[in-house]
Amino acid sequence: MEQKSIFIIENYDQLKVISDPLRTKMLMHLVEKPHTGQQLSQLFGLSRAKILYHLRELEKHGIIQLVKKEEKGGNILKYYQAVARGFIPADHLLTYTESKEATRQSYVEVLQRAKTRALSAPEEAFALTSTEVENWPRISLQSEVRVSEQAFVSFLQKYRSLLHELQQSSLDDPSSKQDYYLMITGFQIDEPLFKKDAQE
Repeated sequence: MEQKSIFIIENYDQLKVISDPLRTKMLMHLVEKPHTGQQLSQLFGLSRAKILYHLRELEKHGIIQLVKKEEKGGNILKYYQAVARGFIPADHLLTYTESKEATRQSYVEVLQRAKTRALSAPEEAFALTSTEVENWPRISLQSEVRVSEQAFVSFLQKYRSLLHELQQSSLDDPSSKQDYYLMITGFQIDEPLFKKDAQE
């Protein structure tokens, strides 16, 4: 199965299904790669029956798909994967509370996933070899800016374009051997914490 880049949620039932916090957590893993119910059960420390219930709900509403069956020790293992890497409510669903909560929950899960990836990265990923930060093959920063929404959207469009360019370069150069993880979140805040940044 080839994952879509974006899946548009067209009906309220689909929206309700993905707005559940546990399903959002499960979906984060199923976006990355196929998992069985047993694997997810171990990951979350929950009963297999509970995980299977949620998998069935996600599958019933077209959010995930059965992608592989495998026999092991007399059991049939079923592997599920998300049908897309991202899920966005259609315009007619945007005013529902579930849309806002599902979006907020997905941002929180992206941050949690980034934390997990940082903790499991090899030691050399954080080895310091120079005081020249600009030349480090890693980045971690926080920033708060006061700009118009239009300026912020313009910046995000440039960022997406750069990311696309970077992904394309890896396809153009099959000899690339180093994998990197990138994560970005950006959203409106109620009050700046870095007062100096906000005033500049």
